Amino acid sequence: MRTPVSIHQKGSSFPVRRMDFDFSNINRHFVNNDPASSHVWTAFQAYFPEGEQFFVDAVRDAKKWVKDEALLREISAFIGQEAMHGKEHLQANAELKHQGINVNGWDARTRWARKRLNRLLSVEDRLAGTAAVEHYTAVIAEHIMKSEEFHTMIVDPTIKNLIYWHAMEESEHRAVAFDTHKAVGGTYLQRAVAMTIVSIAIGPVVLAATLSCMKQDGELYNAKSWLKCADLYLGRKGLFRKMIPDLLCFYKPGFHPMQTNMDASMKLWKERLSLV
Repeated sequence: MRTPVSIHQKGSSFPVRRMDFDFSNINRHFVNNDPASSHVWTAFQAYFPEGEQFFVDAVRDAKKWVKDEALLREISAFIGQEAMHGKEHLQANAELKHQGINVNGWDARTRWARKRLNRLLSVEDRLAGTAAVEHYTAVIAEHIMKSEEFHTMIVDPTIKNLIYWHAMEESEHRAVAFDTHKAVGGTYLQRAVAMTIVSIAIGPVVLAATLSCMKQDGELYNAKSWLKCADLYLGRKGLFRKMIPDLLCFYKPGFHPMQTNMDASMKLWKERLSLV
């Protein structure tokens, strides 16, 4: 990874970091050298480029109704960070395709859904959906940034840097879509409905892409790998299972994304990644 260039967007509280990861010859089994445990993250990554463009579309379309100058600066920085995420994940996906794991079909499906939802839904509804997904990504970011165990599980250094850079920036901008939704008149009910829809859909969506990756990898019937994956993420001490209480906080009427204090974890990962 080259030294990133950080640019503050006219006084925003967080910068846009221009990254340049070298994904050549990454280990596609980057979590514990295990196929299923790794392809769960590959499945998430399949949806990132177009999914994050959906988020950008929503906040950009809302800017004309936002009067608060500080929030407008945060929106600009949010758009910049999400653009960098999309660029880097596309490059990672290209290397995985070179290794036989092609997620382009899932990217194309997400593009179709993004364009259709942009036409069919109001700005408020799209922002509510964005706020809900951003809550998921922020909670995932919080848990992996605080888990030294997960840190040691990621055996590929480039993918480790990618995951933790992305996690850190999700923590930085976790309130932007939420605040924008409120600024344009969005309601608690819209956010609660969006969170419910996202919560119902996210499991099947990620599982479908994971199955596809496992099939392409020749590991679809690797029962041992599937059991390891289930225990790692959904077992009694599973990473995703431990996230449930924090995810449910979104439904509290007085909830705000910045109520979580991430200062210590942010400081640690900025030092580890040599970021500002």
